Amino acid sequence: MKKLVFAIMGSVLVLGACGGDDANNEEVPENNNAVEESAGGNDTYDATNGEEVYVGNCAACHGGDLEGASGPDLHGISADVILATIEEGPGNMPAELVSGQDAEDVAAWVSEQ
Repeated sequence: MKKLVFAIMGSVLVLGACGGDDANNEEVPENNNAVEESAGGNDTYDATNGEEVYVGNCAACHGGDLEGASGPDLHGISADVILATIEEGPGNMPAELVSGQDAEDVAAWVSEQ
């Protein structure tokens, strides 16, 4: 019975760390080149917002350097795949943890890191 309680508590802690409130996260320094061309060159995105959204909602599971933690490594993944993943929320990742322009900004920012 104790093992079950510990397993449930561990799951709650991991899932609770993967997104949501960014009140306890450090503020990301401003980027003077905040609006940049995305990898495709057709759209623009707000790099500062993308980084802030990543730090506040994604880094707990995907790591500060995108290397992966409880979530997978994000290096080398296209913005389109990242955006679809954000929208669909595969596995334990909640769907639409971020949405709209925030989702587009974080997808573009992550894909260019």
